[in-house]
Amino acid sequence: MSQDSALEVLRLAAAEPARAEELGSALERRAAEEHDWAAVGITRRARGIAALHLGRLDDAVLHFRGAITAASRADDQTLVGEARGSLASALVQRGQPAQAFTEIDAALSVLTGLAAARARVQRAAILQELGEVDRALDDLRVALPVLRHAQDVQWENRALSNRSLLLMTRRQFSAAEADLLRARALCAEHGLVSPAAYVEQNLGCLHTDRGDVPRALSHFDAAAELYAATGTQEGSLLVDRAKVLLSVRLVTEAQAAAEAAVRVFADQKRRVHLPEAQLLVSTAALLAGDYLTAAAAAKSAAAAFGRLGRPEWRTLARYAEVQAQVGAVAGDGGDVRREAGRTSVRLAHVRSVADDLERAGWTVPAMEARILAGLLALGRGQPAAARQDFAIAARARRWGPAEVRVRAWLGEALLREAEGSRRGARSALRAGYRIVEEYRESLGATELRAHVSAHRGAIARAGLRMALQDADPAAVHEWGERGRASADVLRPVRPPADPALSQSLGDLRTTMAEIEEARGEREPTGALVARQMALERQIREHTLRSDGDHADGDATRPRRSTVPRFRQLAAELGSTALVEYVDLDGRLHAVTLVDGRARLHPLGDDSYVRHCLDHLPFAFHRLASPTTRASQLSAAEQVWRRAADTLHQVLLAPLAGVLGDRALVVVPTGWLQSVPWAAIPFCTGRPVSVAPSATLWSGSRHRRPASERRLVVAGPGLAGAVTEAQAVAALYPGAQLLLPAEASAAVTAAGFSGARLVHVAAHGRLRSDNPLFSALMLGDGPFTVYDLEQLTDTPYEVVLAACSTALSKVTVGQEILGLASALLMRQTASLVAPVVPVPDAETTPVMTSYHRHRRQGLGPAAALAATQQEFAGGTVRERISAAAFICMGSGDGATGLDAQPSGLT
Repeated sequence: MSQDSALEVLRLAAAEPARAEELGSALERRAAEEHDWAAVGITRRARGIAALHLGRLDDAVLHFRGAITAASRADDQTLVGEARGSLASALVQRGQPAQAFTEIDAALSVLTGLAAARARVQRAAILQELGEVDRALDDLRVALPVLRHAQDVQWENRALSNRSLLLMTRRQFSAAEADLLRARALCAEHGLVSPAAYVEQNLGCLHTDRGDVPRALSHFDAAAELYAATGTQEGSLLVDRAKVLLSVRLVTEAQAAAEAAVRVFADQKRRVHLPEAQLLVSTAALLAGDYLTAAAAAKSAAAAFGRLGRPEWRTLARYAEVQAQVGAVAGDGGDVRREAGRTSVRLAHVRSVADDLERAGWTVPAMEARILAGLLALGRGQPAAARQDFAIAARARRWGPAEVRVRAWLGEALLREAEGSRRGARSALRAGYRIVEEYRESLGATELRAHVSAHRGAIARAGLRMALQDADPAAVHEWGERGRASADVLRPVRPPADPALSQSLGDLRTTMAEIEEARGEREPTGALVARQMALERQIREHTLRSDGDHADGDATRPRRSTVPRFRQLAAELGSTALVEYVDLDGRLHAVTLVDGRARLHPLGDDSYVRHCLDHLPFAFHRLASPTTRASQLSAAEQVWRRAADTLHQVLLAPLAGVLGDRALVVVPTGWLQSVPWAAIPFCTGRPVSVAPSATLWSGSRHRRPASERRLVVAGPGLAGAVTEAQAVAALYPGAQLLLPAEASAAVTAAGFSGARLVHVAAHGRLRSDNPLFSALMLGDGPFTVYDLEQLTDTPYEVVLAACSTALSKVTVGQEILGLASALLMRQTASLVAPVVPVPDAETTPVMTSYHRHRRQGLGPAAALAATQQEFAGGTVRERISAAAFICMGSGDGATGLDAQPSGLT
């Protein structure tokens, strides 16, 4: 009877580990008292499996060793073999692969039939951990028919789930998905909760490899819920989540997930996984500018890789530590040469790391390390040594993967600059940037792998630094725009609609993963690198063929950008003035283009403006809230006015003599995206169009509406939303009106696609933790950026009357994520929305006024300016409600399109 009870605990161990541990503890004591050593062995093994699922790795090893001892006392070789197989799984997770192989081979020497099939599944998992894919697949191929014949659901599920991961490495996605769907069905049919979590996690990995971020995150969320239901902490899930977040540049969130993974692996003593999670923390922290965390994590990873006998990865971690140490002094995008004397990093150490990286096959980091050594040498007055470093880096500029050549051209540019040839340096920078443009699609598939440096955009910054030194406004415009290039193209979060491109990008991702795996195993990578180069060329040629007319059917994939020259912009601007802001090394600069003449304006230190922008949203929130007391209103208004005056004095007063009373097109640097321009006295009553880049603004002017349909939507739970929607719809005869009960995501999406005008009065939500889940709240839930991506066409003109819906998150690399950017990167020509909180009750008259001005023939920017002027003398809440809105995109491109004879006043 004890053995029957022990087998029941064993059955529960994987599905309900906490309950199995509770039952197993009592049963083991009773079986020991009865000297039923077989039951003790089974129970100890069950408790070991439960401990594995609960993350207690050391406890698991102790239980499995106890199971072997008890089974030996029972003289049951099958039980001994099964316990050895389980011990092998625990040992490999603890970073002891040699001992794990000894145990699993010993187990297979005595097991037969079903027990042997289970042991083969365990050996396959060990082989999988160590990169022995073919041998692992062979074991599973033998084991699965035996498991199915025996109707061993748990072990069949485990085998299918593990095989799916192996098939993913072979890019056999359809077969992998079939295995996972079969495993998921088994879990649902038999109530297997913990195995179901692994299946969902693997489905997330599958969609990550396919390039479908939303589906990957959805499966990871489902896996997290299932793990939580069983009381399990799974570090690998956190690592998978961190990587997919990093792939869409959500760096802060990726760092948090990676740090959580480190804590879990450390607690569970999973030494084989811990250093990779630590290196991932270092990468994310480096990208986020958290240099102390980056250095500490890299140092820990290097030590752990050394203990595990993985020198190639130890070298990579050492380089990450060097980057963090230099970054702590120079900062993100800072001039390393200028700050070289303040860092204690030794040149000899950097060069040694570069040599080790090159020997290990980490070509791109090796190139970056050479460039870093050259910059440090220049800053320390050693030009001859710097030339040597730059010359080594520049050797690969005409051969190798695109990413290598980009950095090699940067090395060549710095070499030429060091030799006094600024013209040659600029030419080299442009050559490097051409590679970025030509290979944009392929770089996007690989640029945020764990080994890639934090210095993305280094070419644009180098060009901008030289342009500012030369006081050349045309060059500042050119390199400022090139630095904003990543902001012009929203990071793709789904695979392209073009099947050929999607397949090639997937093949490239897999090839990069295989290169990393081969380097980690000290195997040659020449053939894999050649395949990478061939795939990059294939992607480049494909996109060049399809860019002209998007004949491949993927209308959402943007063409490569061409920076518009001043002559073109001047013709498009007419009497409007252009103001472009750039920042470098903590200093702000502006380029103005007025009546065809360009000027460069140094604006000084940026710290005070940043400080004001930190306080401005708080002031608007206080002013917008109906519960704010009179004394608080007065204080908040003072904060608002001080901030507005500061923004005026720093950003616009130095330009006033040039700008005059003209309408403005403003291109902010990333952190100025949240400025409510109408709150600045200089902009009161003045049409202002805000664009992420001059390139995007120029392109948006040439967009045309796909139809004349109008859609007005009211969301739930927002005071005045229905009244506002009805008032706006009344101004457009024939407009479709969706009230909260009708405004589902599906119906709204159908109305959005290709509409001439869409007005939404609903709660908006910018997800700072994940801007790609920023949403409008509709009748059946959130309408997210992902939903916008599915539209065939976005609306031509959009008005979002909801708090902060024009606000975006600016990520590392100046990429802008959020609802506004998702619309402007597509077919939307203009967007009117607030960048700060607005009082709900006051938006109805403001929005009604705006649409009246639009109907009277004013363009979006002019209509918004007229509305803001109209409310400038109103109550404080009316004033801040109007001032909170900005016009993004082409503020004048739609002028006259809505003008109709009307008796409206």
